[in-house]
Amino acid sequence: MKQFIWMLCGIFVSGLLVGTLSACGAEQYSVCTITTEKPSAAQEESPALGEPPESGAEEPLEEPPAPSPKPGASITAEEDQARMLAYGKVLWDMYLLGLRPDGEELERATDLGPAEGNRFALVDLNGDGAEELIVCWDQACMAGMQGLVYTYDYPEEELRLVLSEFPALTFYENGTVTADWSHNQGWAGRFWPYTLYQYSPDSGVYEETGSVDAWDLECVEGDERLAAAFPGEADADGDGLVYYILTGEWYRNDRTPSGGLDGRLWDTDPVDGADLEDWLNAYTGGAEPLKIPYRHLEEVSISDLGYPRPEVTYPEPVG
Repeated sequence: MKQFIWMLCGIFVSGLLVGTLSACGAEQYSVCTITTEKPSAAQEESPALGEPPESGAEEPLEEPPAPSPKPGASITAEEDQARMLAYGKVLWDMYLLGLRPDGEELERATDLGPAEGNRFALVDLNGDGAEELIVCWDQACMAGMQGLVYTYDYPEEELRLVLSEFPALTFYENGTVTADWSHNQGWAGRFWPYTLYQYSPDSGVYEETGSVDAWDLECVEGDERLAAAFPGEADADGDGLVYYILTGEWYRNDRTPSGGLDGRLWDTDPVDGADLEDWLNAYTGGAEPLKIPYRHLEEVSISDLGYPRPEVTYPEPVG
């Protein structure tokens, strides 16, 4: 029944949207065609959508400037406006309907109504002068959380999903991204495992470079056999942590005493913290992480992008 209600709701809204959405796939790196129309003069002159913040409530972030050419890149005002309208449509669909551009349903904290509490940001991540759309969909159970990065190609009117990961993302200015694993239930202990991605201009997406896990000696305290198997010779700084840089095809070894663990937690040699830092710096160039200006996914912040709010009537909850 719930799915049927959402289908009706989606059909109703699709007839009211100014733009069109087509040619979408559900692949990891999907491409959707989004055609948008510039809002009419009446829409542009209408009051800002959404209720003003209540006294004492968190103030919305500063409104972004009007579209203009970006320094150092041939991004026209027309292109920039089309990009903002496309991103605005994407965010309205997520906020009001809980739908990704490819039609996949996002897990929501409430069954019906707007999806409050998630975050988004507009940042030029690859240095081409055009902002990408980052969505951190984290108001869901762990399995339903998503970190999504979209870019918009103009004049092709193509919205491309270039990264889909867990929303604990760290971006670097040279196009490198680390994504924390959703869980840390192994032996990493004080270290949180992550996967490293790097933006590829050739493919136009973030390509996986490798992952990093760790063995924290504190996780096996009390088990003399496992503690004895800890590869202390790799722990040059003596902090009880060694790291496993996992690239290409890698295999996770049995961690039980019956599995004959010999210190190779993964099928690769462990390294110390200095070696891990050198490996990461080889991709980040030693750059500091970017400070991403996230905004709350709410009506006032989505309206700033210029795409008109679709009229949505939610069906009454059953029962």
